[in-house]
Order: sequence, then structure tokens, then C-alpha cells
Amino acid sequence: MDRSRATCPEWVRVTPGRSAVGIGTCVVAQLEPADVGTADAPVAVTRRPRPTVRDIAAVAVLLELIPVVHDVRTMLSAPYWVDEAWVALSVRFPLGDLPVTTSSSPIGWSFLLRLVPDTDQLRLVPLVFHGLVVVAAYMFGRSLRWATPGRGIVAGTACAVTVLLLPAQQVRHDLKQYTADAAVAVALLVLVSWTEHSWSRRRLGVLTAVVAVGVLVSHVTAIVAPCAFGALMLTTAIRRQWPRLVEVTLAGLNAGVIVTAVYFGISARGRNEAMERYWVDSFPAPTELPGYLGRQFELLSPVVGAPGLVVTGLLVAGTLTLLRRGRPATATAVTLLPLVVVTLGIAGVYPLLELRTSHFLLVTMAAVAGIGVAGLADRAAVLARRGLPRVRPAVLAAGICAVLLGAFGIGNSRWYRFDGNESGLYYTAVAVTDVRSATEYVARNRAPNDVVVLNSTAWYGFAFYSERDAVELVAPYGNTVGWWVAMPTRPDAVVVTGHDTTAIRAGLRQALELAGRRDGDARVWVIRSHVIGEEVDAWRQALADYRVELVTEGVEPVALISQG
Repeated sequence: MDRSRATCPEWVRVTPGRSAVGIGTCVVAQLEPADVGTADAPVAVTRRPRPTVRDIAAVAVLLELIPVVHDVRTMLSAPYWVDEAWVALSVRFPLGDLPVTTSSSPIGWSFLLRLVPDTDQLRLVPLVFHGLVVVAAYMFGRSLRWATPGRGIVAGTACAVTVLLLPAQQVRHDLKQYTADAAVAVALLVLVSWTEHSWSRRRLGVLTAVVAVGVLVSHVTAIVAPCAFGALMLTTAIRRQWPRLVEVTLAGLNAGVIVTAVYFGISARGRNEAMERYWVDSFPAPTELPGYLGRQFELLSPVVGAPGLVVTGLLVAGTLTLLRRGRPATATAVTLLPLVVVTLGIAGVYPLLELRTSHFLLVTMAAVAGIGVAGLADRAAVLARRGLPRVRPAVLAAGICAVLLGAFGIGNSRWYRFDGNESGLYYTAVAVTDVRSATEYVARNRAPNDVVVLNSTAWYGFAFYSERDAVELVAPYGNTVGWWVAMPTRPDAVVVTGHDTTAIRAGLRQALELAGRRDGDARVWVIRSHVIGEEVDAWRQALADYRVELVTEGVEPVALISQG
């Protein structure tokens, strides 16, 4: 064994090909800026963390907690509401129509839905990503340079549990890509940590490959990837590691080309004028930013589950822990992410701090806060061990994490197993819409000559749940989805495309005239879904002209109408 290497401290690097021989003395052949940490930084653990039986067991337990925390049965059995119905309906069209029917959803996400055998359980896809983000969060906490494997497992578990218990996760049971956004965002941070732990071109290649796959299932890959590569470029430049800077720059350019090609080739089709009008309130001007951020923080506070000062403190602690544990690029990426999000919001590119589209940011920040919990617990365990020398630091850290995260869980206990409508807490559209029951009831009870009138937000769901009827794609179409569906075998269906009283009255009149031409005994069924805002009063006024009989109960009852 080379005696000089055996006695050198870990921060000394002996450059291959040069002599560094000394007896009882360490001779430094070359010292790089990257090899010198701060005076109070922990000693780096040079061994790469490898999965162990304990890691596998920890991840298995975390995954088993998902059905404990989430109401999986309701998630997989609830009917699709309008913003899910068109996504679900896309699986009924030929695969060749996918670039159109995917609309604002990533094309890879829409393709994954086609792999689910039972179309009533398409929410298995977001459920899988709920699990993947927990696994990614565990890897995030575990990947840092902890003094012992046990303390690394505690950190990984704390990070994953924080993500699992985040109340915002409970409102993401819908058939949209937001859980994939979160999983991809955390996974990219894991790969940044992995790359800077042991630099290699292969690891940069893996990061680039994951970006290429991620952008197919998550649009926010285009937000997180620049932060990831930008952070790696910044840290290598500061360290004057010029060969590495060239490598990461080339990898970042390759990733950028892929993201750009996917966006302009596929994703940009989902951006239309109707969509831009829908999101206009989520794009503040620079002068409006302070007030806008204040309002959005207040709106998001319930799903964050902790006071703002606590959240801020844990985010700072998490970022400092990343730095102390040898992950400056990861800490930089975490810092860049909210800055980029705010910039894109001001530029009118991506909605700023909206609950659905910013879900990835909430989950990512929860993961960083979880690392903050782990870092504080580890530090406290080291200090407490002076009075408890026989207790392992990992055990002490685990106990501290259990207390802190237990308090977080107890404080948010009403959120867990959330079925979509908790009185005095929150409700989602999934729990207060039911076009499936209405469609099935009318299908069982209508006569061949009957007429069905629907509002436009019920139409996608009606088409999806009318499984025996053929559907045809109509595109382009001037709504936020960008396409419409026709049902050539259902001439009895009248769709009210407007939301005001005039449009509704015209639709009802058309339905009654159609029924009159068909048969004197033809009935007119009314199916409405997701009636909100001014449309509620518009329907009330329009129906006041007719005799209305509610024939079902529930959140969205079916009605029969006739001349008064």
C-alpha cells in the first residue's frame, strides 16, 4: 500500500501520474478548489451509498403507508369530472389521434393511460406517481453524505414522510399529470445530487436521458432541467473545473434540444387562445407581484400544513444541510427553482403558484423541508449524545424526526384519507360532480325517441360513459381543450355550448322541438355537470319557463322537463 495515501486526510487528492512520497508526512501533489470544504463542514464520506436490505425495507414500509394516508378506494372509483373526462375520453380515440387528443396533457402521460386495462381505473397512473415521488424523496434524503448508513436511512425516511404527509398530495387524486410533475422534479434533484457525488460522463448522460423521458410525461421538466444543469454549470465554474464545465454544458445543450423539440413538436399544440384567457389571472405584472404572492401564499397555506415561518425555517435548514453534506449544486438548483418559477409567471409563460400547476413546487419544497428536518435532527442528535453516549446518533435522530413529523401529521390529521369533500376543510370537483351516474341512469330509462340535453361541461363525460356509442374527433375547436367530440349515433343529444341564459334557453327550446318532431310521448332529459358561477343562475332562470321533475338524487341530479 502507498504509505503516503494511507496517511493523507480525505480532502487531499494525489493526482494520478505524479509522485507524492513521504515518510510520516503528507505531500500534496495537486489541490483543487473542489477538494476543500469549509472549516465546519463535516468530513466527507467517500463511499457511495448503496441500497441495502434496510433501505429496501424502509421504502417498502413507506409505500405501504400510501393506502393508509390516501383514500385509494375512492380515488379509483369516483367518476371523472370535466377536466378529467376529456383526458379519459382520449383513450377511446385511435392512437394516431394522440398528438391532438393529448391537448394540454403531456403526450407520454396520455399514452400511459392507454396501458390501464380498465378505463374506470385510469387514476392508477397518478397513484403510481404518488408512489414514485415518495421513493424519489427517500433517495433524495438518503443520497447525501451522512456519517453512517443508519443516519442516511433516517434522513431518507424523514424526507419521504414529509412528502407523503403533505396535505397538497391529498387533493391530487385527479386524472392529470400533476403527480408526475412532482415525481420528475424530485427525481431530477436526486440525479443532480448523484452526479455531484461522483462525477462522470455516464452520470451526466443518465441525467440527460431522464430529462428526455421526463419531458414526455411532465411539462415542468422544462422548468426543473435548466435549474439542474444551470446549478451544475455554476458550481463547476466557481470551482474552475473547466473540463467538467464543458461536459455539463454539452449535456445541458443536448437536454435543451430534446425539451425544445418535444415542446414545439407536440406540447405547444395545447397552448391556444382559450387556454391563455383561462390562465390570464395567474400571470401577474411585476408591479402586481408582491400582492399576488401574498394572496397565493394565503390560498396555498391550508395545503402546505404548517405556518409560513416554520416552512421558511425548514427550507433554509434543508438548503444549508445540502451544502454541509457536500451537495452545493443541488442546493443551488433548489434555490434557482422558485426564482425561475416567478420569472416564468411574470413573463406569462407558466401559471405562478396555482395549486395544480405548482404542485411540483410544493412537493419539491416539502422534500427540501424534510431534509431540513433530518439535518436539524442529526445535528441535535450529535449534541445530545454527549449526555447519552450509549445511544447511537441514528436512533436519537430518528426519535427527533418522529416527534417533529408526528406533530406535523397530527396537526394535519383531517387531511388524511381525504375523500374530496371534508366539511369545513376543503373540497374538490371530483367529490361534487357525477356525470357517470346521470349518464347511466338515462341510458337505462330513456325510450328510443327521447331527447337528452346537456351543458357543455357534461358532454365529454357523457361521451366517455356512453361506452356503446361511437365517438368522432372534431378538431380544431375553440375551447381550452382544443378539440370536441361528436357522437354520430346519438342524434337525440342536444349540447348547450353557451353558459348564459340566452344560450341555455335556446338549447332547451331546440330539445323540446326535436322531441315534438319525434313522437308525442318523447321526453326531454337534462344532464348538467360542473355548473358553477353565473351559470347556476342562468340555468335557474331558463328552467323557470318549464315544468321540471328531478328523477334522481345526488350531487348532480337528472331532470325531466316539459312545457309548463
